[in-house]
Amino acid sequence: MTHTNDRALNRLSVAASLGLVLMVGVTTSYIAWPRVASAIGIKPAPPAPPPPAYIAGQGIDVPAAWYSSSPRTLVLFARDSCGACQKAQPFLKTLVAGLESKASVVMAHPAGTDVEDVAFAKGLGLADGNIHVVTANLRVKATPTLVLVNQRGEILAAWQGVGKADRQAEIVSTINGLLK
Repeated sequence: MTHTNDRALNRLSVAASLGLVLMVGVTTSYIAWPRVASAIGIKPAPPAPPPPAYIAGQGIDVPAAWYSSSPRTLVLFARDSCGACQKAQPFLKTLVAGLESKASVVMAHPAGTDVEDVAFAKGLGLADGNIHVVTANLRVKATPTLVLVNQRGEILAAWQGVGKADRQAEIVSTINGLLK
């Protein structure tokens, strides 16, 4: 009986040793892999882009009074303290001016920054009645975010950020195509 117990203990000891070796190997590989990959020229995959906050075909979560009086409305989520919004201001001003007779434009900004954000919106050419304070937790993940909706509040297109000239041209082209 002792012989059987010794064999079982020996097997258990070998299994535990193999498990420990395997665990140390996997951990070391996990920790060392970024250095090894870098040394041999393998670049990590870029992070996946965040899922869009607003998706075409969904409804928008702002008051209907913002969009129901116009066949098409561009809802702009922006704020004065946003660096990307400041950089995009010339493009946004041109976009607002270009949409003047084609669609209404409203801007939503967070509560607590009224004076600065109203001045920012007016700098884009928006009137007081088209500047709104957002107090609810909406699906805006970053500013500026642009959302084009129809009269029923259905999202036709949405953009998170406006980027450089090629992206801005794509935004204008898409909006113009949806306004026909």
